[in-house]
Amino acid sequence: MKDRRQRAILTLVATRPIHSQDELVALLEKQGYEVTQATVSRDIKELGLIKVPIKTESDDDALFKYVVPSATVNYVSRLHRVVSELVLGAEGSVNLIVLRTPPGSAMMVASAIDEAAWPEIIGTVGGDDTILVIVRSAEEMPVIKQRFLDLKGTNAA
Repeated sequence: MKDRRQRAILTLVATRPIHSQDELVALLEKQGYEVTQATVSRDIKELGLIKVPIKTESDDDALFKYVVPSATVNYVSRLHRVVSELVLGAEGSVNLIVLRTPPGSAMMVASAIDEAAWPEIIGTVGGDDTILVIVRSAEEMPVIKQRFLDLKGTNAA
């Protein structure tokens, strides 16, 4: 049942913009699946779906939709996927790194960094479009910044 439901989710996401988990629950229920928001949330995480901003006429009315990450790229981790798709730039100072993302994406990237549990990183603070990464020492900061740039596929910010 779980595999069928997850295939249905992938089909829905690929064929129409899905803006929220509640919307996805409603669409699945129309297809005969009995699901809760919590189940859909777990499915989204297991499937690796990400929420990306949709261009609108007014940036004040930012909309988002779920997407399946590009199937042509082989990601080695969730962190690799979100950094390569969502991090726009990285700047470092002393033992701090600031990562820029599209609006509404920073918390997802910060969560993936925390989940990766790099020993050199004490923690993160994620806002709307900016993440503050706190590195244990100033000596490690350039190495960690370069690691983010490598995940992004960029040599310099």
